[in-house]
Amino acid sequence: MPSNTHKYIIFTSMGCGGALVIALIVAVLMTQHGGLGRLIRDEPSTLHSPAALDSLAAVRAWYHGQPQAGTAYALRPAGAGDGARAALSIWRDTASVVWVPFGDTFPPDSRQFRAWGQDVDWQDVDSLLAAARRPWRPGWSPLATPDAERVWRGLLSQVAVLSTARQLMGGARLQERLGRRARADSMVRAVVTLGRRLQQDVATPHVNLGLRLERDALHVLAGMYARWDRAPARDSARAAASRADSAVARWRDAVRLIQTAAVLPEHAAALAAAVEDSDWPIALRAEMVLAIGFGWAYNGAEMATGIDAHRSAVLDELAHQRLPPALLATLAAARAAATGDFKGRIEAGSRYRALAQSEWWAF
Repeated sequence: MPSNTHKYIIFTSMGCGGALVIALIVAVLMTQHGGLGRLIRDEPSTLHSPAALDSLAAVRAWYHGQPQAGTAYALRPAGAGDGARAALSIWRDTASVVWVPFGDTFPPDSRQFRAWGQDVDWQDVDSLLAAARRPWRPGWSPLATPDAERVWRGLLSQVAVLSTARQLMGGARLQERLGRRARADSMVRAVVTLGRRLQQDVATPHVNLGLRLERDALHVLAGMYARWDRAPARDSARAAASRADSAVARWRDAVRLIQTAAVLPEHAAALAAAVEDSDWPIALRAEMVLAIGFGWAYNGAEMATGIDAHRSAVLDELAHQRLPPALLATLAAARAAATGDFKGRIEAGSRYRALAQSEWWAF
């Protein structure tokens, strides 16, 4: 080999190796100081699993009889038709999956705030407003199907749901500027209503979406009433928005505690007992079932050598209990996930961990 060619290969290899080292250093710095690092450090682990299990009693006490924040602001259902079918058709089929920022929080003199409400798909907005006003016929939930490979199959797009809700609230701001206060008020209340509907679903990602819609709409209502000099209504909406802020944080904490508690297989029996407790919200009970079935994704020993026999036995025992149909479907997916081979565990575990972090991907 000519000496020049040999030198070229050597120096090129050194350059590639140096670039790889730099990339690794940057990655480490990002995980230590950036958002990605927070996600990695916040993942469930065997170290924190016992403390998480001990904390679940306090979570149950908070949810037992706890009133929801936006009860007084939801629209009352009226008329005929099925609001669920209309709303789901928009979210699944017609809504443009384009991110819409929450313009109500921008400074009043900013370009973003002035543009809030200017770019609105009025066909989708009017349809969602009508869907919020109509009754939702029984059987619309669950919206997604529990799945051994994907955890949930058919989840709504976070971007589609949040962006259409923000178009409703942005359109309400435009109606307010035009002096149509009653319509503006109804449009924001429609977001509260849609959020509360989603909170009735079995899938925790949908409940989280619903809580976010309710919270954002209550903050918009509080600002709207303040501009209208309606002090009592403003104060009530602010108090409801504060409760909604707490509800979002508590929900995320509850889901994460359940996922963390299930990392150790010896906790499966305690979680199974909670699954049978109807004082827990149905979506958190479903999350417990999934956590028992997928919790090995955070346990290195089970990932490497196979699912712990105690975890599998608890899932089998749950199958003999009298559970609601939605939980039985979730249990079937969890049992299937707990019987996968090494390749199946890698794939299903990766999806479970990604889904657990997905609520932070859309802001």
